[in-house]
Amino acid sequence: MTEYQEGSGSIIDELVSGEMGREQFIRRATLLGISATAIGGMLAATGKATAADLGAARSLSGSTVNLLVAAEGDEKGVQDKIGEIKKRFGIDVKMTALAVGPLIEKSNQSFKAPTGTYDAVMVLGFTVAQMVGGGFFEPLNKYVAKAPAGYDFNDFPKGELNYVGYFDPAHGRFGGKTLYLVPGLHGGSVIMFYRKDLLKAAGVSVPKTWGQYLAAAKKLHGNGVSGNSMIAKSGDVSMFLVDWYTRFANSGGVLMSGTPQAKNFSPRLTSPAAVASLQHMVDCVQYADKGVNSYDFTASTDAFSAGKTAMMLMWSTIGGPVYSPKSSKVSSKVSVAAPPGKGTAVRGGWGMGIPKNAQNKDAAWAVIAYLTSKEWDTYQTAKYQTDPFRNSTYFSPALNKKLPYLSTAGKVFAKAKTLEIANIAETFELITIAAQEFAAALSGSSSAADACKKANDGWVKVLKRGGHLK
Repeated sequence: MTEYQEGSGSIIDELVSGEMGREQFIRRATLLGISATAIGGMLAATGKATAADLGAARSLSGSTVNLLVAAEGDEKGVQDKIGEIKKRFGIDVKMTALAVGPLIEKSNQSFKAPTGTYDAVMVLGFTVAQMVGGGFFEPLNKYVAKAPAGYDFNDFPKGELNYVGYFDPAHGRFGGKTLYLVPGLHGGSVIMFYRKDLLKAAGVSVPKTWGQYLAAAKKLHGNGVSGNSMIAKSGDVSMFLVDWYTRFANSGGVLMSGTPQAKNFSPRLTSPAAVASLQHMVDCVQYADKGVNSYDFTASTDAFSAGKTAMMLMWSTIGGPVYSPKSSKVSSKVSVAAPPGKGTAVRGGWGMGIPKNAQNKDAAWAVIAYLTSKEWDTYQTAKYQTDPFRNSTYFSPALNKKLPYLSTAGKVFAKAKTLEIANIAETFELITIAAQEFAAALSGSSSAADACKKANDGWVKVLKRGGHLK
């Protein structure tokens, strides 16, 4: 053992036991030639930490964690805190931020390589069955068991833990006892944003049914303002998830019958509720912007922020910035409500995990634990209005004064529905097929019934090919 190792080990023991104070520790460590980064990492692990924790913290100093995150606002808070992670843990973070499609592609390429490109990866809930179910992720139970003091694992919403946390690969279903991901870097579901000033001026109440929503859109439409907006771009998965599924789920729709395991997993896209939900969107198009058929969620949110829209359904993590005076002309005129009907929506959100072929797993966990902490969640939500992934953030009185949408989003999030096809690898393929066929109805080139029939037929082919339907 070198003099450095003997000396550093001794002062760590004294720090843990309380025999040595913070300032004395820093002086002794400096004299031993320990770097400032390593000293910071050791001190960050104090408090209620054990000697083993401090030893682990020391071993992380100088590590590099390659982090893959979604470019949906999450990358901003990560970038802000790369220096803080270096200061606390001595870990260099190299972040790659990609849109959903490229992120999924890069993830799969990395998972299948002998040594992974990334040490920590964000995983979209709709891809958990494919990525975690494919056996690409390290179980995290042992890591969470030694999480930093104050981490408070019970603060994560139970429904989200069973969606982007626990998974049962053997049976291809969400939940179980093995944790593969930790919720983050944002959660979220779908809520209704509306201009409270316009509704008040028109004498319109906040819609509680879909009939009221259509009537309100009609009355609010005009004078340079669209009565409502939607995601209507052909093939856009959020068209299906945000606009169609929200209507469908709140109308009592049942998307599938049977199970993949029994090989009788059958779509119900031709059901009355499915057709009626698409027809409602078709009816709403006439009270939307003329260019709505090219709208993705960014275009819809931007139009609302510019004061061009009276109402919209939107992912709360995407719509949140309409409350920011820096990016929204209507920040003081906005309010939110649960979707009409049952007040539910599809469950969204991401999880963070460590691929099995990651090179620096312990350092990756240190980074994940920090980026999924209450501290980071509060910071990111307050500064960038992305959706929280912790209950304490959703229902923080202080944050709700600044961002009044949070508690409503948190309540919808608590009872959000996990998409019934999220438990198979072909999820995105199915959603894309539906979004392509539904776009024909929204543009007027097909009836709602015909579009639903074509989507249903497309799903049947994919489900049979995947072995989920005989």
